[in-house]
Amino acid sequence: MRLQRATRSAPAMIDVHTHLHPPRLFAAIRRWFAERSTWQLDHPTEPREVAAALHAHGVETFVFCSYAHKAGMATELNEWLARTARELGSGAFALGTVHVDDPDPSADMRAALRDGCIGLKVHENVQRMQLDDPRLRGVLDAVADADGFVLVHVGSIPWSDDTDDGPRRIGEVLARHPGLRVVVAHFGVPEWLASREPRLFLDTTMVFAPESPMRRAIGRDVVAPAAAQIVYGTDWPNIPYAYDGELRGLRELGLDAAALHAITSENARRLCGALAGA
Repeated sequence: MRLQRATRSAPAMIDVHTHLHPPRLFAAIRRWFAERSTWQLDHPTEPREVAAALHAHGVETFVFCSYAHKAGMATELNEWLARTARELGSGAFALGTVHVDDPDPSADMRAALRDGCIGLKVHENVQRMQLDDPRLRGVLDAVADADGFVLVHVGSIPWSDDTDDGPRRIGEVLARHPGLRVVVAHFGVPEWLASREPRLFLDTTMVFAPESPMRRAIGRDVVAPAAAQIVYGTDWPNIPYAYDGELRGLRELGLDAAALHAITSENARRLCGALAGA
């Protein structure tokens, strides 16, 4: 059954952090959560159903990603991601993936960008690699040269609040790659609560939803001054609550309309050329 778009008066939103994976990989991810966590993940995973749910909640543009958790899978996964974006059509954008143990991650990234990916997703914990790994320097140069952006899950959240000097490491990446824009997922919790560096953004994923197991008590006094560097993300469909949780949490902060619109839409257009015209 096709979901209908929600009737709304608010401007359309841009979600910069959603997930789509090939069926076998998505099934394996769901099994992992079922066996190792208390999260109840039952939202549909088929790409068109995921997109339909996003559209039904007022999201016209979304960025989706997967990740190569071991060597030897990035090329095939990137081909799937780029093809899926084309099949979903206007408003769907894919981030590519690489693995530092592959022979030439930079070439893998350049190929993904040529095929239509708009940037890179790095999940430091799952992929067991860090964004400041020297083997990623050519990869990050390729992303910057293509006017793309990097979405990075820093450290070990949500399973641990152990820190790994994320702010310093990401700061060094930005200094080394002056044309690069970086989005730190999950608001940088537990280390990075706000930033005014113009090329560094924080996403809202799983931090503001009242039902989220990763929710943090981050108030308007933190969010409002940094609103220009915050982008809307949800982790959909891999969240154990309804899609609108993040938006409800943001609205509960009492932000003014301009700040909320910047977070849920306009800031994302500054991440890369592809989103600027979305």
